Amino acid sequence: MRYFLSFLLLLQVHVLQAQEIRAQVLDAATKQPIPYANVIFAENRGLVTNEEGTFSYNPQKEKSPEIIKISSLGYELLEIAPKEISEGIILLKPATIELREVFLSNKNLSAKEIIKKVKEEVNNNYNFENSRKRIFLRESDISYVRRFDLEVDKSTIAGIDQDLMNEISSKIPKVSDSYKEILADMYGNFDSQKVNIIKAANLHDPQSTQSLEQVTDRLNSLFMNTLKDRSYLKIRSGIIGVKVDEKELREEFLVKEEKKEKTPVEKEKILAERKKNLKKNSNSRINRLMDGMFWREDITFNLFDKANKYRFTQNGYAWIDNATVYVIDFEPKRGADFKGRIYVNTEDYGVHRLEYENVKPLKKFRLFGISTKDDVYRGKMIFVKDEAGKYNLSYLERETGESVGIDRPLTIIEKNKHVPGRRKQNELDLDLKFNLSQVNKLQLVVYESETMPAAALSEIPEPENFEYETFKVYNPDFWNGYNIIEPNEAIRNFVALDAGEDEI
Repeated sequence: MRYFLSFLLLLQVHVLQAQEIRAQVLDAATKQPIPYANVIFAENRGLVTNEEGTFSYNPQKEKSPEIIKISSLGYELLEIAPKEISEGIILLKPATIELREVFLSNKNLSAKEIIKKVKEEVNNNYNFENSRKRIFLRESDISYVRRFDLEVDKSTIAGIDQDLMNEISSKIPKVSDSYKEILADMYGNFDSQKVNIIKAANLHDPQSTQSLEQVTDRLNSLFMNTLKDRSYLKIRSGIIGVKVDEKELREEFLVKEEKKEKTPVEKEKILAERKKNLKKNSNSRINRLMDGMFWREDITFNLFDKANKYRFTQNGYAWIDNATVYVIDFEPKRGADFKGRIYVNTEDYGVHRLEYENVKPLKKFRLFGISTKDDVYRGKMIFVKDEAGKYNLSYLERETGESVGIDRPLTIIEKNKHVPGRRKQNELDLDLKFNLSQVNKLQLVVYESETMPAAALSEIPEPENFEYETFKVYNPDFWNGYNIIEPNEAIRNFVALDAGEDEI
């Protein structure tokens, strides 16, 4: 019995070691969440808190760490054992900066001189060696319909009137969001990468369009019922016009192919194609993120490439990872596009963290009542310094967005020379006013990193298969046993009402 009890005790200890660690990191004084804090579990293993200061860590096959190190700009480094975490809350104390001798010797440097040294020391400070990194990539797409108005100036078609157009406008989904998440191994360095997906999820199509389809079907039916045989339509918006005959319209509006149940072979083929597209798109997005590292030239965020276009201001000092950092703000001086803040180590001029956002649209276009603006471009870069003194990527975020506006008249005239009387049969005159904003957000977290053999990237095998599922409702169990950046409230509340097929 004594040996049996000892076995049960050992088993219980093993189970406890494998338990997930979940907590929220808060400011000890204000009790406010601390987003994007670094949480280190072992050498080259860690994660960051999400926008709400929350993190979770699953040891998987490893033992739970004895000590967790948590750091964030402006706070004291905290070392805490998982068993000491009380009620899932971890408090960080604001740091008191102690200016050391090496810092005091550099105190007379201007902000612009510090930025110059950052660029000079990039090759010495950052880890450009090939490695295998376990990463998590989340892509969020959010669309906002700011305005959708259809104003009827003239209609000779019974039932097609302002009331119907108002009903159509009211059915347009005002906000829609979708998310893709992948867990993968990334091989390579900042210059070239190969990504092998382990598991992926797609939270797709959150808004129901069924009611919109019903009312637009009614519009189509009203229109097509009045359309006479061998008529043609003149569709014009300003000076732009097209001609469409009645046969084409009936094929487009009335002939609907019956949906057939797909065979297992067809479903498998579709799934394989979607996985292929997901892999290709994920590689493309990660490459795009890596190509935007702050030290590169000829990139959209051109702070270091075009430093003479910016005004730099030293805005005090902060404390992170037992190091003092310069806090430097930047803003446009001569035609530049961005403002933000950069945190630079006072000893080696390595960048711990960089935040930026555009101050004006990067591109604008307006012609004949159609306008577009690239009006969102912002991001974050967070690096963690390892025991060898090299800075490694911990977190990367980029948001890009555009706005589209349409303010144009639309005239549809039915003509028919084969019926008695006037050639013009019906006319519908509309004013279309439409504004749409779209934002794409990419978040990449590095969880662990290890040295990669000197083999070329082309020699690394690429597994074709991985677990992939599409969800219409957020599934908190899908990532059980894996480490990801914790979902925010919008993702946790995700519910898709549209029962249509998913897309990659």
